[in-house]
Amino acid sequence: MGEILSKAHRFILNNARLLERRLYEVHFGNVSPVYVGQVVRAYQNPDGGLGHGLEPDVRCSESQPLFVSQGLAVLEEVGYRDIEFATSLCDYLESVSDTNGLLPIIIDSAYQSPIASHWYESKITPGLNPTIEICGLLHFQGVQHDWLTLATDTCCNFLFENPPREAHTLYCVSRLAEYIPDRKIAMNILDVIDKYLPQSGYYIPEVPVEIYGLTPLHFAPKPDSMCRKIFTQSQIDDHLDDLIGKQLPDGGWSISWEAPGAASKLEWRGRWTLDALIRLSAYDRL
Repeated sequence: MGEILSKAHRFILNNARLLERRLYEVHFGNVSPVYVGQVVRAYQNPDGGLGHGLEPDVRCSESQPLFVSQGLAVLEEVGYRDIEFATSLCDYLESVSDTNGLLPIIIDSAYQSPIASHWYESKITPGLNPTIEICGLLHFQGVQHDWLTLATDTCCNFLFENPPREAHTLYCVSRLAEYIPDRKIAMNILDVIDKYLPQSGYYIPEVPVEIYGLTPLHFAPKPDSMCRKIFTQSQIDDHLDDLIGKQLPDGGWSISWEAPGAASKLEWRGRWTLDALIRLSAYDRL
């Protein structure tokens, strides 16, 4: 198993961007998460949002709600709290939200730069994805802000009135379940995920994983993940085995969609390779 890690590390060194290289150092080299925080801060624009292609499929420099969710997720991934920085994002988020506090995943400026073709496939409107994930990640940071209060209440109301049947949105929902201060609400949210995930689009419950989608390992990347209990042990084991088998000869893992360019593809492969290592390590497969 050591060969899996060494080959993947070489792939990351050869191909991944600074963010994933720093994340690798934190996860596997005992480096302080503060260095990851410094990289994420470098994506911040004067309007308070995050830009500069932080999500590799969207290449624009302008701030996007999607980039904010990605940046906050990276900080949560390494357990790094920077309440000043996290709070500084909220005025931007409020400026691009609707009257209920809901955010679109991207705004029009994203389409003025190279962007993956799948972003043209559906109309982008304010909704739970990414709002509910951002709320959860801001609660992880300990943020207090009027927009966050409004958005959290709106998301909970929408979630319980009309639960989503789409895996990406339910993944976003899981982030609020992890960090919303009211733990009774958190358990009710987990019940929604447990009930609706099996019938959701883009969810892949069983192996082999041969198309794009989210698996139990996305929802439970480590044994103590809040969502772990909604999956069987055989599901987790099978997906770990499948994940190991998908490492390529160059040491990395592939992506299953068309990126907008060569750089974007390598950036995503760096991220997916790191994700694979994190999951395999968490379940003692490395």
